[in-house]
Amino acid sequence: MHYHRFSGQTLIEMALALPILLTLVIGLFIVGQIILTHYAVNKAVRAAVHQAALTGGNRTATETAAYRELSGSLGIDPKTGEVVISCPNRPCRRYDPITVEIRYRVALWAPTALLPFGDEIVVRASATRAAERDQQ
Repeated sequence: MHYHRFSGQTLIEMALALPILLTLVIGLFIVGQIILTHYAVNKAVRAAVHQAALTGGNRTATETAAYRELSGSLGIDPKTGEVVISCPNRPCRRYDPITVEIRYRVALWAPTALLPFGDEIVVRASATRAAERDQQ
C-alpha cells in the first residue's frame, strides 16, 4: 500500500495534537504542585500538633514549629498559612486532646474555580497531651 501525503497534512495533525499534549503537560505540573503543597502543609501540621502536645498548646511554640516546616518546603510561602489551635480546656491539661489546623492559601497556576478545594488547603491533626508540664 502506498499512502499519498497531502501538502500541509503534518502541520494540521500537529496543530490538532499540540493543544492536547500541552494541556496534559501543564495539568501534570499543576497536579504535582497541589500534591507538593498538600504534603508540605501536612508535614507542618504534624510538627505543630506534636509541639502543641508537648507545650500544652502554647501558641508561640506551635506556630513557630508550623512556620519552620512551611518555610523549609519548596515553593511554599509561610505567610499565607494560618495556624488554629483548639483544646477543650484552657490551658490544655494532661490527657486533653489538642487539635491543630493549618489553613494555607494556595497560589496555583490553574484557575482556582476549576479546583475542588478552591484556593485553600486545610489540614487538621490531633494529639493527646501526655506530658505533665502544666503551669498553674
